[in-house]
Amino acid sequence: MTDGKAIFDRIIGVLAEKGLKRLDMCRAIGISSQNITNIKKSIPAADTAIKIADYLHVSVKWLITGEQDAELSQEERDLLDAFRMLGEQKDKDEIMGIINLKIEISKKGVIISNLENA
Repeated sequence: MTDGKAIFDRIIGVLAEKGLKRLDMCRAIGISSQNITNIKKSIPAADTAIKIADYLHVSVKWLITGEQDAELSQEERDLLDAFRMLGEQKDKDEIMGIINLKIEISKKGVIISNLENA
């Protein structure tokens, strides 16, 4: 069973790991510092958990339960963190365009390679 203390510990751990301050997070997501302290005693409301998870770039499931949906490599986590740091949607769309282009080029390379080996 998940308890508030475990959630609080995960929040504090991620803040420390990323070199972030609790007060800065509270200001950024619009909650009081006392709200975070109160999490030690009870599980946060859904909207608060979502805001915290978004700010920390973790899943709500992990924040609440400590369980990951799927294991990501460090490279994948770094890529996801960098993508989330992009502020404007146009920048995110541009990155997705580059990724899709690389996938298409890769697929064509596989097709050409298969034709050459046939």
